[in-house]
Formats: sequence, C-alpha cells, structure tokens
Amino acid sequence: MTPQQLITEAGELLSLPEVCIRINQLADDPKSSSDEMGQVISQDAALSARLLKIVNSAFYGFPGKIDTISRAITIIGTKELRDLAMLTAACGVFGGIPRNLINMETFWHSSITCGVLARNLARTCQVLHPERLFLMGVLHDIGRLLMLQQLPNESRDIMLISKGRDDLIATAEREVLGFTHLDVGYELASAWGFPIPIQSAIRWHHAPEQSTRDNLECYIIYISNILADALVWDGDLDQAKEQIVPSVWQFTGLTPKQCDQAIAEISGEVRELYSILMEQSVSNGRRNQST
Repeated sequence: MTPQQLITEAGELLSLPEVCIRINQLADDPKSSSDEMGQVISQDAALSARLLKIVNSAFYGFPGKIDTISRAITIIGTKELRDLAMLTAACGVFGGIPRNLINMETFWHSSITCGVLARNLARTCQVLHPERLFLMGVLHDIGRLLMLQQLPNESRDIMLISKGRDDLIATAEREVLGFTHLDVGYELASAWGFPIPIQSAIRWHHAPEQSTRDNLECYIIYISNILADALVWDGDLDQAKEQIVPSVWQFTGLTPKQCDQAIAEISGEVRELYSILMEQSVSNGRRNQST
C-alpha cells in the first residue's frame, strides 16, 4: 500500500464540502472577484458563522467587529479566508477513531496550540503572512488521523513499537507500513488543494533540513510541534527545548526565551479557537469514537 492508495480507499470519507471546493477554485482564479467568493461562502450559513467567529477572535485582534463575509475578505484577503474555510472543513472530516488509539480532543488541542505558537514565532522571525503558519501547525499531523482512521490495527502496532513517543512514531510507521504520517499528510493536503507551502510544512515538520523550499516555515513548525506536544501531552517543556539542536536555533534566529514569551501569550487564543473549530467536529467525534 502507498499513501495515495490509502487516500483513494478512504474515498468519500475524505470529501470536503462542495462549497470548499468552489472556494478553492475561486481563490486560484485570477479572473474571480471577492464578491463571487463572498457569495459562495455566504451560501453556507454554518461556515460563514465559523469564519466570522475566527476573524473576530483575539487571534486576529481587529479593533472593530467584522460582521459580513465581504468585509472579512476585504480585510484579510481571499486566499487567507480560503485557507480558513479549508481548515474548518478539514477539522470535521475525521471520525470513528477508537478512543483507545487517541484522544481526539487532546489531539486537536495540541494541533491548535502548535498553530497559534507557530504564528507567534513566525511574527518574531518576521515571516511574510505569519497567519499561514497557524494552518500549517493545526494540520501538520492530519496524516496520523487518516492512518488511525483507516488502519487501526497497524496504528496500534505502531503505538506499541514507538511507546507513543512522537520522535519515534515516524520510524515505527516506516517499519510497519513502509511510509509515514508525514507522507500521508502531504498527499492528503495535495489532494485537498492546499497551497504548496502548507503541503511542504506537513511533509517536513520532523525533518525541516530536508525541505527544498519554505525552510524557515518548516523549521518553525518543527519547533512549535515539539513545544506544543510538551505543553498539551503533559511533557517536560524544558526537556522539550533541549531536544531542539543548536543548528535549529541558529537557522531560525529564535531563542528558548523567545519561545517562552510566545507560549505565555497563547493560552486565551488557543481556548477560543479550539471552541470555534471544534464546536461541530468534537461533538461528532464523541458520537463516532468507540471505547
């Protein structure tokens, strides 16, 4: 089996809503207008409401209330709103994963923590469009969810071999399956039509030095993933920072102290975004997860 075959076998389970497919097409069409984008999004009341909640959240921190999709497009742009729409849809795709394999609430809490932390660190590094790092962080482990959903027995073996350690999971996956969640996540992000920088960050978040493009973004996701796992999965934050080798600090220009400052600022934003993004997918997950 290959990652592509795994995605093909999942079939309709991985289908994004038609509105997201249309939004993606419009965002990539230079002839489309923001009015067209706004009309398409506004046809889906639930999606519109979630997007407006995100844009009005502390994550963006705009001074005035944004009460229409057209104004949201004017302020943050069509491509960023497209990315957010795709993100909200992706968060609701995965259900039916046995609770004894993974706690979905904790998984998404860790992923959202990674995303918010990555956005803040990207600002520190003066990355262009730092908000895109939020999507990269939230989606970096979607390959794991697909493997857990479609290959529960193999995933159980992988967890036993790796003892649940994030730094050993990819090695165990390759031993059992011949590919990793990074490969699966990359192929899934490509199939869904996410922009190439997001695909790249998903593919290389364990080995950013191997990326041939968007290296700084991949390194930031690498750091954010390690720190978010320690924060959410009851790890040792000081020990997590020690896992980050000197060359990574040198490449990014970040310091452990700057990471501490970024971590201190994110808890409120993480809680708010978790509530928005998970308002449907968590309840669906509870209904679908088995014990």
